[in-house]
Amino acid sequence: MSALSPDTAAFAPAFDPLVPHPLHVRNPYHVYAQLREHAPMYRSPHGVWIASRHSEVSFMLKDAHFGRGYFYFENMSKRLGPGIVDQPVYASARNMMVMKDGEDHLRVRNAVARGFSHKRIEAMRPFMRSVMSDLVDAALKKTAFDVMLDLAFPLPSAVICHLIGIPEQDWPKFSRRSANGSRALEPAPLSPLELFEQNRAVNEAHAYFQWLIELRRREPGDDLTSLLIAAEADGLITRAETIDNLRMMFVGGQETTVNTIGNGLLALYRHPDQLRALKSDMALLPDAVTEMVRYDSAVQMTPRQAREDIEVAGASIKAGETILCIVASANRDSAAWPEAESFDISRRNSYPLSFGGGPHYCLGAQLGQVETEVALQTIFERLPDLKPEIDNPRWLPGTVVFRGLQSLPATA
Repeated sequence: MSALSPDTAAFAPAFDPLVPHPLHVRNPYHVYAQLREHAPMYRSPHGVWIASRHSEVSFMLKDAHFGRGYFYFENMSKRLGPGIVDQPVYASARNMMVMKDGEDHLRVRNAVARGFSHKRIEAMRPFMRSVMSDLVDAALKKTAFDVMLDLAFPLPSAVICHLIGIPEQDWPKFSRRSANGSRALEPAPLSPLELFEQNRAVNEAHAYFQWLIELRRREPGDDLTSLLIAAEADGLITRAETIDNLRMMFVGGQETTVNTIGNGLLALYRHPDQLRALKSDMALLPDAVTEMVRYDSAVQMTPRQAREDIEVAGASIKAGETILCIVASANRDSAAWPEAESFDISRRNSYPLSFGGGPHYCLGAQLGQVETEVALQTIFERLPDLKPEIDNPRWLPGTVVFRGLQSLPATA
C-alpha cells in the first residue's frame, strides 16, 4: 500500500524541510504543521522519507525494525562515491556509538555510560554553578553582552572538558562554536572546502585525544577518559572507539545544550506570563526545562534506516531506505499534547522526543537538563533585570538538524 494518496502525491510543503532556507530556519513549525496534516509520511524529492507525527516518529525511534547506523554508510557511498566513507570525518563517525546498532552499539554505550551515572551528573552541579557565576561576573563588566556568546556557549564547553578530564589550560582549544563538527550531521553533503575543514578538525582532535589518553594513563582521574581507558583494558572497546567517542561528546553534546539554553530563554522572554510564573516558583524549573525542550527543540530531526521492508502509516518503506524523524514536529503534535503549539511550563509528565528513544536514547539527556537548570537559575538570580533583544533574533544559518540562536544581545 503506497503512502502517496492523490492528495499527498500533489502536496509540497512551503519550504523543503531538508534545505536551510532562511525563512524556514527562522520558523520551521508552520511547515511541520503542513506535513503532519497533509503528508505525515512524506517522500521528499531527495528520495528520503520524512516522518512528522508523534505516533510514527516515536514508533521508528524505538522499534527494532529501524536503526541509526544500518545502511547509513552504504547509502552514503551510493550517493557520493565509495571513497567518501574513508574520509577521516566519516571513518571517525563509524566508531561513534550513535552510528552503531545492536550488540555493537550496546557494547560501546555500556562503556561510555560509566561516565553518565545519575550520581556523577548531580555531583557536577557545584562545578556548573561556579562556571556560570564566573561567566555572569564577566558579562556584568560589559555595558552590553551576548547571551549566546558570553553565557550559553561557554558553560557546556567547560562542562564537557571537565567531564572528559581535559586539563583546564587546554579548554580554550574547544571553545570555538564552529569547531565541534556538527555540520557533518546535516543532510546536505559537505562541500570540498567543508570536507577539508572537517577532516582537518578530526585529525587534530585525534592527535589531542591520543595525547590525553596517554596523560590519563599516567595520571588517572575521576573522568570519562580514565573510565574509557579502563574499559579498553577490560576489552569492551578499542582505542579508536575511545578516541572517537571522546570527540563525539563535543559533536553531540555541546551544540544541543547551547541551543536549549538559548531557545529556552527566548521562549520565556517571549511569554512573560510564563517567565513570571517560573521566577515566582523555581520549583517549576525541571518541568520548565522539559517544556523548553519540547516547544523549540535544539535537535530538529534524527535519521533512521529500515532494516527490512516495512509499512508505516501506509508508507511502503524498503530495506535500506532512510527516514528523517522530525522530532521537533512530533513534539508539536496535538495528538500527543493538548494545545501543543502553546508554551506552558506547568505541563506534567511530558516526554518530548528530542532526546530520541529506544536503544539510542541520548546518554547526555540528564546532563543537558542539569546544565540548563543551573544556567537559568544563575541568570535569574544574578541578572534579574536581564533584557534580551527578542524581537528579531539571529538564528544559526545553514542548518536544519540543529535549531539555535547565533546571537542574543542583551543588557542587564
